[in-house]
Amino acid sequence: MTFTFKFLNETLRLANIAPGIFRRALRDVEFKGITIPAGWGVMVCPPAIHLDPKHYVDPLAFNPWRWERCEGASRHFIAFGRGLRFCIGADFAKLQMAVFLHNLVTKYRFKAIGGGNIVRTPGVQFPDGFHVEIVEKEKKPSKY
Repeated sequence: MTFTFKFLNETLRLANIAPGIFRRALRDVEFKGITIPAGWGVMVCPPAIHLDPKHYVDPLAFNPWRWERCEGASRHFIAFGRGLRFCIGADFAKLQMAVFLHNLVTKYRFKAIGGGNIVRTPGVQFPDGFHVEIVEKEKKPSKY
């Protein structure tokens, strides 16, 4: 399932669940010549990091193979937060996604039948929806 988790990381990188993560500055923080005073609220935007060409080659392309060099432990990949605020359910969520994906590709055939226009604002939206036809695969008769 190694490739499955690369696929999931890439999906999360491109379509992060949380468009913003809110934190409070505990002390004055200097960032790009601007001081953020202690006590102020700060919003981190994961898509701004996940789609930054300084960190990801061709950042808008879906490329699960980019994860061959690392398994998600990167300061530039914050799909489930980072540090002390890392989501305690991250591994369980990935397991659920992997089980769903496994069942989808092994038991069903599917094809896009409409919509699919992508708008990034900063997350991913489909203003016309994304319509998919899903059909159960034919079951092969058992030899026994």
